[in-house]
Amino acid sequence: MQEASTRSIYNVWAHFYDHTMGRGVQRRQQLAIDRMNIRPGERILDVGIGTGLSLDLYPQHCKVTGIDISEGMLAKAAKRIEQYGYKFANLSVADALNLPFSDASFDHVFVTHVITVVSDPVRLIDEMRRVCKVGGKIVIVNHFLSGNRFAAALEKLLRPICEKIGWRSDLSLEYLIEKTGLPVDYRYKLDSVDVWETVFATNDGPKQPCIAA
Repeated sequence: MQEASTRSIYNVWAHFYDHTMGRGVQRRQQLAIDRMNIRPGERILDVGIGTGLSLDLYPQHCKVTGIDISEGMLAKAAKRIEQYGYKFANLSVADALNLPFSDASFDHVFVTHVITVVSDPVRLIDEMRRVCKVGGKIVIVNHFLSGNRFAAALEKLLRPICEKIGWRSDLSLEYLIEKTGLPVDYRYKLDSVDVWETVFATNDGPKQPCIAA
């Protein structure tokens, strides 16, 4: 996936996302946000906020900054903020691989269906760790490569088709953890046949560069 093509694809998706994938995603977001136990005044970065469906789920005692690379998606999110008077939220067009925020700007980072959309998922994890405070939660809701070898083979086969509609189908969570060192606390699915997974990690700070002996 490349960011320029991703922007174009999701500008189109913006017109019908809420009535297709959106509601299914929101079910997973609801449980994840509830489990984050967000305290009053905490700052949350919502990476890939899309049309803003997650805004319906946050406690209004926090402060949410939502970013997305798609102007079309964010236009929908802005309408939602205006319609429901969500004064706790603000939006910004931004590339998730180059987050325009200082180190440790947020108490927690929440990312939905972005890991398999960006061109460099390892860099995305590194960027989220950079802007999240040490000890904060990084919560990922996404599809990952199946642990079942037959399903995994099919997901790899489908990658070219999936990329044309906005994501890759063959990213392994194990690979991502190995490359980033992300300290995962736990992971779960809503049910045994769910193709989406939620991952909770406690941020231990930006990944330290390797120094040659």
